[in-house]
Amino acid sequence: MISLLLVLQLTTILGCEFKQEDHYYNLTQLQRTEPYIVKASADSSFFKMAYQFNFCGNHPKHCQGQSGAYQALEVMGILTDSCEILGKPENQQISLIENGLQITYSQGSQCENNQKKSVNFNILCSSEADSNFVLLSEENCRTAFQMKSPAGCKQQYSTQPLFIYYLSGVGVMLMILGACFGYKQLQKKKDEKSDQYEKLNSDQPQVQNKNPDQSTTVVINQEAPSS
Repeated sequence: MISLLLVLQLTTILGCEFKQEDHYYNLTQLQRTEPYIVKASADSSFFKMAYQFNFCGNHPKHCQGQSGAYQALEVMGILTDSCEILGKPENQQISLIENGLQITYSQGSQCENNQKKSVNFNILCSSEADSNFVLLSEENCRTAFQMKSPAGCKQQYSTQPLFIYYLSGVGVMLMILGACFGYKQLQKKKDEKSDQYEKLNSDQPQVQNKNPDQSTTVVINQEAPSS
């Protein structure tokens, strides 16, 4: 139970849960062990633009050593050092759209008019998830991707589990307090027995033991025989 509470807490901290008044969106379904890779063909088949990104941690850091979503030029299947950051996950924003939600990473590389790049990820509600994102649009300062996933479907809060968590927490606290109280009572009884034992020893008369090594000298008076 405690481990489940820790998981829920970590999920909120990592920005993997979007809460509303009576429902929420669980974004952990978007997370992958390896980043998403979306490739867009350029004018030549030898050159492609590759986009990499992820959610809820494990973000790629191949571009300038910074974590975030980025685009890089791919030449004959090999990523080059020519890259730009589309947005950073620490600047993540989430908003609702029709039939889903939108995740935005901002504060990317510098673009025109002293602006910085940003990227939108549209997550549409679906019982089955697409295998990958598709590129919707690409402008100088803003790129957009889209994907169908259960992560775009709102989940209703259940009051019963929360009530159970509350009772469990109260139960654990009572157990800890009970253990502390029992320990104090046990220690108190030990101290009382120790005091009684010392008092009993002090009330008994002290008896001096004779040293067995000391010998007793007995003097016998002999009378002289009469003549």
